[in-house]
Amino acid sequence: MALETFSQQLAGWVELNLKNCIGVDECMKVCPVVDPELTIAELNEASKPDEASKPGTSLTEATLKFAADCVQCGRCDSVCPTIAGRSIMMLGLKEKMASSGKSPLSHKKYFALKGFDKSPLRRTAFNTFIKAKWKFSETDKPKYDKLARHIDKDNFKKSEYLFYFGCYIFTKEESTIQCLDIADKLKIDYEVLGGLKSCCGWPSLLAGRTGEAEDYHEHLKELIEKSDPKYVITGCAECYMSLNKVNAKYKMKFEALTTPMWLNMFKDRLGLTKSDARVTFHDSCNISRKLGMPEPARQLLDHLNPSVEMERSGQKDTYCCGYWGLHNDPEILKKIHQSRFDEAKATGVKTMVVECITCLESFSKSAEGSGLKIVDIVSLVHDRMR
Repeated sequence: MALETFSQQLAGWVELNLKNCIGVDECMKVCPVVDPELTIAELNEASKPDEASKPGTSLTEATLKFAADCVQCGRCDSVCPTIAGRSIMMLGLKEKMASSGKSPLSHKKYFALKGFDKSPLRRTAFNTFIKAKWKFSETDKPKYDKLARHIDKDNFKKSEYLFYFGCYIFTKEESTIQCLDIADKLKIDYEVLGGLKSCCGWPSLLAGRTGEAEDYHEHLKELIEKSDPKYVITGCAECYMSLNKVNAKYKMKFEALTTPMWLNMFKDRLGLTKSDARVTFHDSCNISRKLGMPEPARQLLDHLNPSVEMERSGQKDTYCCGYWGLHNDPEILKKIHQSRFDEAKATGVKTMVVECITCLESFSKSAEGSGLKIVDIVSLVHDRMR
């Protein structure tokens, strides 16, 4: 029996949630990106399956703009009195946007290289450029030494731990090599999976490219099988979502771990030193809100620094980094970042800790001049282990 596709699942979920919606606009009030002029009636009409929509009203300029700007943070879901999943309805709207060829240019640029099915020539050129850049850069030479050989490789050894870096193996941040430094100190048996060909597919799903996401999940399953790991570790919230989806859909036997979950397994062996400097912690929307897992990172942080919670934090009320608008509207992203920076500084700290590479990359681009330092929790562990 064929497995149900994302698109088929999504159609059913959208129909169910539209029935649950009673038309109050609590979801719109908490949304960080919606145009206040957009009505919930217009949004619901656009979210209906094509065959149920009134001619000419399906995808308006306002609903297309909202679909492109939506960051899929899930704040809307948490306030709905009838538990109608607005974020699910938005995924349906994004799928309609993508399938009708009306996705913004920012999406086309973002997905130009990601995925095993994109141009091999362009992928090879990009990989060669990155490796050369790392090799001849004094600051990036450690990345060349530890990561270059793993980019889009075909052969994998069997190992207990598989570090799944996916597309973020190319990050400018140090999180990837710091993870491997920690693994080397622990002397654990590990393998590395990363590169453009191993994209997790969650970004495609969030952009409404459901067929592409389906293909990437199947390909990811095949790559993971080559290493046959007991644990698959990632520092990206979206990759973690995909790993769980792949694991369940294909009945695989690995356990997906976020980097804090993995590090919590070994915190006693790492001999972590605790600083007196207070920090605050920014929750990932996917991990804390959608998966209900705000604690693993906080448990690890307790061994590193005293922390102060921001006004909006934890599973019920965390605030998004804004990344998954995919830079469609830079002004919206700027406002999201400034709001979060103001909230972090209001706690009286100078450092905001994150657990997700997506959040780190998103905030780091705007952090200069903010008075805040944005730090991956992996970096804290790396610097404090003895």
